Amino acid sequence: MNENTVIDNKKSPIFLTGLLSIILIITFIFTLKNYEPAKNIIITGGIITYPLSFLLIALISKYYGFKEARKSILVSSLLYITFMLLAIASIIPVPNQATSGYNAIVQYIFANNFKDFSWITLFYPMLGQFLGVVIAYSASHLLFATIYTVTKNYTVDYLAMGLGLFIAYIIDRIIFIPILLARGLLKGTNTFNYLIQILTSEFIAAVFMTIVLIIIYIIIVNIKKAKN
Repeated sequence: MNENTVIDNKKSPIFLTGLLSIILIITFIFTLKNYEPAKNIIITGGIITYPLSFLLIALISKYYGFKEARKSILVSSLLYITFMLLAIASIIPVPNQATSGYNAIVQYIFANNFKDFSWITLFYPMLGQFLGVVIAYSASHLLFATIYTVTKNYTVDYLAMGLGLFIAYIIDRIIFIPILLARGLLKGTNTFNYLIQILTSEFIAAVFMTIVLIIIYIIIVNIKKAKN
């Protein structure tokens, strides 16, 4: 049985929720490219930053409770969507001016996806990438918060965190990767074997990141306990 955690229901994890939103935005940008750190191992660019969101949800669940964790997941998802819509709105005037083009950073973010209308050119993100992030994030992190909250009262805290993280992260990849590659699969530019290759690589990365995050989680909890 793990040590009971005092949950402060009078406070909201505003700062941690903001960090969650930033992580989602960074993940979207990094996921534009795939990397091959070893032969036959292909991972998405957000593999480093994205798992940190599970760590934040674990801390929110531990110190603020499941309801606040659920609220943080919802709010960060809405902030992510709002950011993308604002980014689209802000870029609309730029490519429609008689200039040399639009900002290289925005060009990178939107990956040259655009639709020409009679009076405007509308740039937009890759829908598979945009929707994949928010759908996988919402589903997997709600699952993680649930597993963590239920199991932490029956086992050591960090084991509950690790179990929930591993299960939720695998589910996250199973949801996200097919959505990300759906357009290419339908067009024939991606193959089913490529999908399996990326999924396998991401599963390997999930095991590694689970171990790393458990260690970071233990360090943070012990530091906070020592201060109290």
